[in-house]
Amino acid sequence: MNRVEVVLADDHPVYLDGLHRALANEPDLTVLDTVADGRSALDAIRRRRPAVAVLDLKLPEIDGVAVIDAVRREHLPTHVLVVSALHDSGVVYRAIELGARGFVPKLVGGDRIVAAIRAVARGETVLPPELTAGLAEEIRRRRADDRPVLTPRELDILRLAADGCSNAQIACQLHISVGTVKTHLQHAFEKLEVADRAAAVARAIRLGLLV
Repeated sequence: MNRVEVVLADDHPVYLDGLHRALANEPDLTVLDTVADGRSALDAIRRRRPAVAVLDLKLPEIDGVAVIDAVRREHLPTHVLVVSALHDSGVVYRAIELGARGFVPKLVGGDRIVAAIRAVARGETVLPPELTAGLAEEIRRRRADDRPVLTPRELDILRLAADGCSNAQIACQLHISVGTVKTHLQHAFEKLEVADRAAAVARAIRLGLLV
């Protein structure tokens, strides 16, 4: 039996513990690590190199989309399965575009998540039928509207920057480090094709991203 090694990341301890217990009952799955924030998730993926990382999209420190992007950029051998209550088709599309191999709604049963982990480990793509229509619409919208897609955290930071907050004030309000703020801003600059905060805020407003 080929064992599938897994890292789990979710900031809700009860859900994380329940998911860990569900996987512990499966003889072919091994949980290498459980973590509660995105930075720890990325560190665990780098260190442990699991076959599959199960990530929530809304994680503290670094959100799930940023973790997926880092896994892709660093050519890490881990397949990412998103298990999240967030069904925003734009964010899910971005996660898939950056390399996530599947998405499962958080409210499904453990057996469905286990099946998705096995499928992703085999290199398959897992998308629920209830999300397919939204993703198809997202693809059509993007063809007509080629705006850059920012993560929820990047948008939060740009909104606070638009209100005149410093990096330190943004970090305090979002309960993240100043370094994390700077990282998200740099990613936003790259996506918006600008060089500084003022230009990023101005372009985001012009594109209607900060409504």
